[in-house]
Amino acid sequence: MQKRSNKVLCSSLALLVLGLAGNAMASDANQQYEPVELVINFQVTGQFSGFTATGTPLYTVQGPGYAPEEIFRSGEISDVINPERKVADLENAQITFTGMQTDPVMRFTCLPGTCTVTFKDGSVLQSNAGVDLEGRAANLWGPIVRSPKFDAANGIIPLRIFGCGGLKEVAGKGRLAGMVGSICFNGQLNFNQNDPSSLTGASKCTITMHTPADPAAIP
Repeated sequence: MQKRSNKVLCSSLALLVLGLAGNAMASDANQQYEPVELVINFQVTGQFSGFTATGTPLYTVQGPGYAPEEIFRSGEISDVINPERKVADLENAQITFTGMQTDPVMRFTCLPGTCTVTFKDGSVLQSNAGVDLEGRAANLWGPIVRSPKFDAANGIIPLRIFGCGGLKEVAGKGRLAGMVGSICFNGQLNFNQNDPSSLTGASKCTITMHTPADPAAIP
């Protein structure tokens, strides 16, 4: 009888240890390892703010960023904006445009150190970490006629934009403290033909960050 009790006790202990190990493995599997990857839906407005020293038009762009409401099984990201899911703000982005809105492809650049993304937890990401944040607007594809922002009668022409660039965390706070990485955007800018001084836009941006092997080497 004693031997049977010992066997039952040993079996129970073995099951307990296996269960704890299984839970630990499941917990580890659910952790987010580096690089940290984010998807943020930015809604922006821009205003003409002058010219650079070389005469290039300069716009100041800013706006809130939201965590997606849902990512469908197909991989498509929902367009729904939930104010409670605001996670970041794009601030003081100084964007220069090269070329005309009638050019097949119009290029634009965020001046180094001016595109700042501030998160709720205090992390602050800033361009460009030695890699310029650059984009293009594809006018040759024509306006996005099915966009709810398309309004030909009032001169609002949404164009496809896309691009990437470097980022570095500069505040030393939050989940991304001290990390370096990149942002890529794929959205639209709504150019106002009746008022070229203003624009609006939206982009679901991917941000990917990691801890640099040598922080001193990051510009």
